[in-house]
Amino acid sequence: MSKKKLTLSISRDLLDETKLYAREIGRSLSSIVEEYFEYLASTRWIDALAEELGLKKLEPSTESEIPMSRPAGLNATKIVRELRKSRVEAILHDIK
Repeated sequence: MSKKKLTLSISRDLLDETKLYAREIGRSLSSIVEEYFEYLASTRWIDALAEELGLKKLEPSTESEIPMSRPAGLNATKIVRELRKSRVEAILHDIK
């Protein structure tokens, strides 16, 4: 795959922080930017494919998206507690 040179304008502070991060993880800025661009392109492709196939929005991918995707009004703790209680009662009933 051929590479194309790219010129970006970003704030000095952001550039300094990103350079430091790249150095800490042993990568180049170019590889980080390229990976992010690949992520953006693949996300668009996947979303378009999902829409074409009639699939709903894909599952959340970050921790902050998970609570937003949960249905409102469900009390999972209460439901799990009730399920466990009914299992214990069924086991005790079978033992007798």
